[in-house]
Amino acid sequence: MKLSTRILVPVAFAITAAGAFAEGPIYVEPAFQSTLSRAEVQAQAVQARDAGVFALGEGVVIAENTAVGSNTSRAQVRAEAAEALRLGLHNGGEFLVSPTSAQAEQIRSAGLRAVQGKNLAGTPVNSRAN
Repeated sequence: MKLSTRILVPVAFAITAAGAFAEGPIYVEPAFQSTLSRAEVQAQAVQARDAGVFALGEGVVIAENTAVGSNTSRAQVRAEAAEALRLGLHNGGEFLVSPTSAQAEQIRSAGLRAVQGKNLAGTPVNSRAN
């Protein structure tokens, strides 16, 4: 009796579990047919390389040698990041956290206070006693 239970129960579970993995029909994409010759594709690649534009990964186009400027000071960025972290708005893993309009205003205000040389209480940074 024990031997039949040891064999039949796992086999029954395996058979019933196999149905849980059944999905719909498998979709096979049709074969891709290019309209360009190999030489034309290679010429386009050389042209893109010479222009400094490359398609990477999921079709993201990145232009090399593109300078990105910012009018935001380092102190302002650090203050805004600290305020966002204080509010629990740091992104970690797969979850993207977006601030509410009130939280965005708090973050912006923290950055402006940093530019004006004031701490969170509104007093000048240099006037604090050590």
